[in-house]
Order: sequence, then structure tokens, then C-alpha cells
Amino acid sequence: MAKPKRVGIYVRISKDRKGEELGIQRQEKACRELCERLKWEVLKVYPENDTSASTTSRRGRPVYTQMLRDARDGLIDGIVVYSIDRLTRRIAELTHFLEEQKEHGFAFATTEGEDTSTANGRMILTIKGAVAQQETERMSERINSSLLQRREKGKPHAGGSRLFGFKEGSNLQELEPRESEAIKRGYQMLMDQKTPGDIARLWNEAGLRTPEGNTAWDIHKVKRVYRSQRVGGIVTYKGQDIGDSIYPHPLTRTEWENVQAVLDQRATPAGKGSGKRKHLYSGFLTCGHCQSTMRIQWATIQGRTFRRTFCHSGQVGAGGENGCGKVNRRYDWIEARLNEVVEAALTKRMPQPQAAPTEDLSGEIAVTEERIRALRSRWKEGLMADEDYFDSLTHLRGQLQALRAREAATVVRESRVEADALTVWRDDDMQNLERRRSIIASVIDRCEVFSVGRGRRKPPELDSIRVWPVGSQVSQPEA
Repeated sequence: MAKPKRVGIYVRISKDRKGEELGIQRQEKACRELCERLKWEVLKVYPENDTSASTTSRRGRPVYTQMLRDARDGLIDGIVVYSIDRLTRRIAELTHFLEEQKEHGFAFATTEGEDTSTANGRMILTIKGAVAQQETERMSERINSSLLQRREKGKPHAGGSRLFGFKEGSNLQELEPRESEAIKRGYQMLMDQKTPGDIARLWNEAGLRTPEGNTAWDIHKVKRVYRSQRVGGIVTYKGQDIGDSIYPHPLTRTEWENVQAVLDQRATPAGKGSGKRKHLYSGFLTCGHCQSTMRIQWATIQGRTFRRTFCHSGQVGAGGENGCGKVNRRYDWIEARLNEVVEAALTKRMPQPQAAPTEDLSGEIAVTEERIRALRSRWKEGLMADEDYFDSLTHLRGQLQALRAREAATVVRESRVEADALTVWRDDDMQNLERRRSIIASVIDRCEVFSVGRGRRKPPELDSIRVWPVGSQVSQPEA
């Protein structure tokens, strides 16, 4: 093989917590000394700091990929690394690298003296690569075993950003009193049929802020808090429920599971009347001529600003054709009439009694928990193989989780009180718009709007709109 004239040096270190790059600097120095002895000219250095190349790493190595691309394109004709485990710790990746070298003919050398020009040299290099992969996998096994032991002792994983409700730097071992009380208060609100949006408003008014970014709360951020198993003191390992935390936590396991039942019931596909809207009856108004959905917008004419609803010629109607554009009406009068219809319907409604619980699962839960404790005792005494233990534990944990979910649903049904829909309806705050629209969707299916002509001074006639209640037939509109 001809002497390379454009050599690339690849240097990598798995962890550099201080970011000083001392490890890759030492590797680069040794590689340059090797190139001087071989009289190879260095063209470029490819540094990859704080990047793992093990079989357990999921992060890509863009610098390594760029180096191979340059070798394929002929920009460099040689590669030098400190040792084979700096290049890769994956035997499959090493095999691919050797195939790339054979196909494109670039030189390769390490400071440890491996030779890839002969079959014996490639075999030795492959063996070293296999040893490097084995070391990584054994290290991963030791770490995973240590982590599992910590989880079995009730010590949760404490990595990542600070979790709301826990003190900064406490590794989930100490509660932040004010935030923990806010979480408990939010739990009671959810049990009383309040929404995550109500909790967000309460926390914002109390001056609480999110741990990351110190920003205001919204629905999604509140849900993330209550979806976190750490809030309920649940310790997990690789997605499996291992047990309960030995440290204090804002909610009990039962309370956390009750919250999941509430949030799961609310996590239904968005229906008519839901979604972020600016106007109360957006999506409910249809053109009386072509049946296409009418639009609502603010308009300013001759210095007067008002809301209007109109049939847009670009809107697709019920028959698949574009809107007729014949209807253009003031929106406020229509909204006032529809509000009267909704309030009259809500006044007639009577609260529905809650159904009594149909099953008591406490006995089954206690038996399953006892089986798990007995299984764990046998495993700790060395009477069970690891594989049998984890298979049995996974099965029992699945049964226990299903039982607790059923029990949580029962508790939620018992604790809930029928909401006063009329009180919710009369709260016309913009923050309450989505809840009011949901109430409308339970009363009104749609409202047909007809044209009243131009230049009218008197209020429109009542028959200029036609209201179709939920569940009504085409021939039976609301009077």
C-alpha cells in the first residue's frame, strides 16, 4: 500500500464531565507522534468528545460518520487512532470499518501497532474489538445489576431536571413543602371534577412556576406532573413497576392511580365543541342554504367593530360543493338566542345519582401483593434464578396494576359529585370557553342560519335561525 499523503486522526473519549478535552488531546498527541515516525502527513483531526461508542449507546457519532464519508470520497487516504476501542466498541461496526477500508483502499494504523494489511493482523484486530465489546457489555451488566438493587431497596432514579414537588439537588429524597401541598390540592380538585386547566390557574395565581424555565403553568405541564410515577412514590426499572419509594412523596400510590384513572377518562378524541376556539359557537353554525359550516370573525365597517358570521365560498358544504356565500349576519344576536336555548335546556336537567360500586378488589390486591413479597424473598435467598424471578415478577406486577386500575376507577366513581352544569355555563370567562363549548355540544347539534337581507334596522325574526338539538331528527328542529 502506498504511503498516505492526507491522513485523518480520529480521537474520542466516552465521558468528559468537565469539558476540558484533556483525554482527546493526549490521544491526538500520541497519534501525531506515530504519524511523524511513519512520515505520514496529517490533514485533519476528527475529535469526538464525550461520546460513547458502546453497544448500549443510542447516540449517533456524526464526526465518525463524516470521517468515513471523507475516506470514501478520497479527501483523506489514511486513518490513525490511538487504539481500537477508541475507534469502536462494537464488533459489527469494526467489521463494517474493515470492509470499507478494503473497498476504498485507505491506510489504517493505531499507536498499539495493529496491522490490517494481512489476514493475521485483521484477525487480531477483530479479537481486540470483540474483547472491547465484551468489556462494555460486562460493565453495562454490573451497572444494571447495581441499579436494580437500588430500585429493589426503594431508591428511585433521580436523574434529569428537578421534578416539581421535590427540592433541588435532593435526588427525590426531600419534598418542597409549598409545591407538595399544591400537588395535593390539585389532586383534590381532580377528584371534585375540576380540570388540569383549573389547577394551572390556581398554581399561577399562587405564584408557582415550573422547575424548568421558570415559566407559567398550562394544561400539558400540569398533566406531566401528575403522570410522573415519582410523584406517587412508584419506583420503576426499565419500565417495570418494582415497588414503593422509601422517601417521602406528594401522593400515595393509590392517589396517583386515581389521578391516572381521571386523566385517562379525559383523554378521549376531541369531539365537536372541543378545541381551542375564540368564539363560543364556532363550528356549530351552518348555512341555511348550502349547509356548509359558517365562519366567525371580527369586522370593522365605517369605524364600527363587531363580530360577524358568514358563509364562505371557499368552504366545502354538506354535498361536497363550495359554500354559496349567501348568508352574512351579525353574530352577537345569534349568540344571545342560542345562549337562551342552552340555559333553558340546562335548567330542566336533574343531577344523575352515582352508581354504587359493584366490586371490592382489596382482597385480591392483598393476595397478589403477598405473592410478590414471597417471590422476592425466595429470589433474595438464592432459591430462584434471575430469569424465572423477573418473568414471574412481571406477570404478578401486571396483575396487580390491572387490579389497582379497576379499584382506582371505582374510587373515582364514588368520590365524584355531579357537577352543576348551569353554574359552569354561566361562568363566561375566556378561560372557561372550552368547558362551555362542551356543554353546548351536549345540547345543540347545529344551528342553521338564514339571510335576513341588507339594511335592516329592526332585530331579526326568530325564525331566521333554526336550532337542531342533540339527537333530533331532520324533521324536528327546535322551536
